[in-house]
Amino acid sequence: MSEPRPLPSRRRALFFGLIALLTAGELAVTWLALHPQVDANYRAYYIDQSTTCLNKPVTGEYALGATVSFMPDDQPGARHLRVCGWAGPGGDGTHSVGTSSRLRFAIPPPESNLILQMWMTAIAAPDGRDQQVVLLSSTGARLGEATIPSGATRVLEFTVPPTAYSHRRQRLDVILRYPTSMAMAPHVGATDYRAIKLMSVQLRRPGDPPSNGPSDDPRAKRYQHGP
Repeated sequence: MSEPRPLPSRRRALFFGLIALLTAGELAVTWLALHPQVDANYRAYYIDQSTTCLNKPVTGEYALGATVSFMPDDQPGARHLRVCGWAGPGGDGTHSVGTSSRLRFAIPPPESNLILQMWMTAIAAPDGRDQQVVLLSSTGARLGEATIPSGATRVLEFTVPPTAYSHRRQRLDVILRYPTSMAMAPHVGATDYRAIKLMSVQLRRPGDPPSNGPSDDPRAKRYQHGP
């Protein structure tokens, strides 16, 4: 039996070059899998798991002084404000999900303090715990905190200083953190924790009339009467 002929030098070079190319491709795919080039929030949510709040590209469309309902059949305005950390809505408001949530208000730069009013209910936790809510802005300004008894509804108001506004992004992003959020069922991860149910939001100047809750939203269907 005759021995196989050696490949000509040119064919041999092409053969080994193809092997090198395939190896480089596999190494590149492996490197990208270990070091994905993704958005910082995407990385924090899916890869590092350092947040439970995955941002959505909402507009933040809002008129100062307006009431926006977060009840289940009154969502037109709320959809523009819900950046992340919200689920539902359920029958009695929009539920927070995870350990933090975010609201966006695309407003002109404020010249003085604003007042943020929120109607919200603490979830009725299995262990009866109160729910703590801590408010910050995306610029790092601390807006305040509140504790709501389990199952109770409260009208909360926070002073929003001009330093809370992002001039670079031309908007106000409010971060709600829930140190006492918890799982409502066994074997539930942090991305499904619950803390509060948001009923309505109003951001106003100090001289504007305060909101009376979801019914002040002109698009609140459940409060409209007549044909």
